[in-house]
Amino acid sequence: MTRHLALARACRTLALTELAAAAWLLVHHEWLLGILVAWAAPSLLAADAVCRCAHHRARAEAQRAARLEAGEQVRPLTPCCPFWKHSDGQVHGPGCTRPPLPRRDTYRLDDAGRAAFDEIVRHYNDRSAA
Repeated sequence: MTRHLALARACRTLALTELAAAAWLLVHHEWLLGILVAWAAPSLLAADAVCRCAHHRARAEAQRAARLEAGEQVRPLTPCCPFWKHSDGQVHGPGCTRPPLPRRDTYRLDDAGRAAFDEIVRHYNDRSAA
């Protein structure tokens, strides 16, 4: 059990306990106190949901790492990291599970290759048909 799952279970237990206490207070005509006690339960249930998502993510990352270690071809996780919506297909950081794009290492070119690369780059943005 990860620490996220333990925290999620604690939040859910506290929320259910608070709701039971609020019901008991409302039955015994302590309206204001019962409402105040029940007021914190939704935030605890939201924390429970966030912690459960973090637990599932940690478990999926561990399983993916084990499969990669075994030599399998594994697809990136969805979402690959917290910035996946606004990345336009790029790798976001060290925690991203998306494979890096091929690099353009121009320093390994010889002089003729470097000249050809510079020629391509120079005409990359002009609007000619060629």
